[in-house]
Amino acid sequence: MKNTGVLFANDANQERIKAVVGNFHRLGVVNSIICSYDGRKFPTIMKGLDRVLLDAPCTGTGVVAKDPTVKMSKDQVDIQRCCNLQRQLLLAAIDCVNARSSTGGYVVYSTCSILPEENEWVIDYALRKRDVKIVPMGLDFGKEGFVNYRHHR
Repeated sequence: MKNTGVLFANDANQERIKAVVGNFHRLGVVNSIICSYDGRKFPTIMKGLDRVLLDAPCTGTGVVAKDPTVKMSKDQVDIQRCCNLQRQLLLAAIDCVNARSSTGGYVVYSTCSILPEENEWVIDYALRKRDVKIVPMGLDFGKEGFVNYRHHR
């Protein structure tokens, strides 16, 4: 953005806000507003955004190589809790975006999980609950998401 426009950075965990402020200072970001709200309530605070990047809290199954304890410390209850939160956060992110914006109307959803429950299934949920569609990003990396997984489509 080259310090144009306004960048809103939100983290529900107030302890991490200090690191965000420090990183913004270090990087010379001056066009920012940093806050600490429950992301599920953000649409009541701010709407009409051009773009939202939702780096959703997750089980962290994608970082097993870095932290092998992840595979032993998560159970089905943890996965379901994360999935429910992710669905709520993604709907809130969609509700914050101005779909008619001439320069935006985009939501990027990100996790560090490899589980379909936290990725494809969350996206599928949003596609069923909101009038949204998946658009190509134009980036040549990664793998396409699963269309079929076990008995799920």
